[in-house]
Amino acid sequence: MEEGLHQALVFKFSHDPINMQDLRKLLPIQLGTQGRCLVGWLAHRHILVRFDRYDDYVLVAAKTVNGLQKQFRVFPWTIGFNPKEEPSRAFVWISFPNLPPELFAKQSLITVNCLGCW
Repeated sequence: MEEGLHQALVFKFSHDPINMQDLRKLLPIQLGTQGRCLVGWLAHRHILVRFDRYDDYVLVAAKTVNGLQKQFRVFPWTIGFNPKEEPSRAFVWISFPNLPPELFAKQSLITVNCLGCW
């Protein structure tokens, strides 16, 4: 991931967004972020928002936002971003209700226990 862009999201507006000065003032308020977020143009109807706090990045990525009287979609920025193509990546939130504490480690979640599977 490019330096400084590992916590960046692309906002694709359904219509032309409001001017950049207003976006820079209103977006952090509408999103409820605690840290700084840098907002800049990527392409027509696309802005890039870089967050300095990981928890702000997750907060914004995890919720659906219809703000600033304009609707937009949020998706992760990736190398090779092309505004003429729909993104091939999307956020997926998975829940494991009642997961035992010993399985909270990443290695436990990605390891398949196939005893008796053969």
